[in-house]
Amino acid sequence: MSAAFGAALRVAIQRSGRSLHSIADELRERSTPVSPSTLSCWQNGDSQPERSRSLAALANVERIVGVPAGSLVDKLGPRRPRGSWRPRTGDVPFEHFWDSPESLVRTLAKLDATPEDTYNPHRVSTFSSYQVDHHGQIRSLRTRRLVRADRDGASRIIFPICLSTLTEPPQVVHTDGCAPARFRVDVASSTCVFEFRLDRPLRAGELASIEIALRYPAGQAEGYVRLDAFRPPRDLTIQVAFDPARLPARCYGYVQPHHARPKREVSGGSVAQPPHTLQFITMDPAPGAYGVGWEW
Repeated sequence: MSAAFGAALRVAIQRSGRSLHSIADELRERSTPVSPSTLSCWQNGDSQPERSRSLAALANVERIVGVPAGSLVDKLGPRRPRGSWRPRTGDVPFEHFWDSPESLVRTLAKLDATPEDTYNPHRVSTFSSYQVDHHGQIRSLRTRRLVRADRDGASRIIFPICLSTLTEPPQVVHTDGCAPARFRVDVASSTCVFEFRLDRPLRAGELASIEIALRYPAGQAEGYVRLDAFRPPRDLTIQVAFDPARLPARCYGYVQPHHARPKREVSGGSVAQPPHTLQFITMDPAPGAYGVGWEW
């Protein structure tokens, strides 16, 4: 498969202003149906159109998004041998977002894992909710994911977090669809990695829903939360709820394509009224970091 094809398709879709669902609807009207999830796989580099029916659909995609005929087809790579699986490197290297990437690699190795394993099974949909207490500290995280196995036998979730300080380990307070297994930490960098075992192994392409809730140790007062999307999901939601005794003066959603680039604010809102919560939701995001920040 060609990384150039996925990147070109993603840029073309973004410039067109069309959502994957609207493109899929028009493809169906043109009698070349392709699902939104398949379009997402194409633009993320997980797969590419190969059969004649898919290639006909791609020709219509070119018309729908307004690019020259053949410009996307020409970027297709060689056909992948059937039945094989190729580990995929993210469009944005993970080290672009971790303050101490070598610490993450070292901690993952203690679980026989690599950064690629943090995105296998692939996150199709992600919802993460944070609670900020009356001291202005982040005290908990609850995340729900719809995941899809890249290969047969997917049996675990590798869940890394980086804290600002590690006075004590974060605690798992709830799981659904998976169960806590192992935990490893790099104290010097406050890097923590959890391993959760899925309720049952997944076959390639099979979906599962999981939920994980953590209680953070005291001292997490960064003023932002962030999710890194090396392999972006179909949709991503970040929710932050504030204690009414400590409300921020300003709260906003942001995007950051690289840690060396400034944050770009893309949404904002007041949390002065109950339930004192801000949601940042993005559909079909490009690779990068997505977060919610606040100022006191």
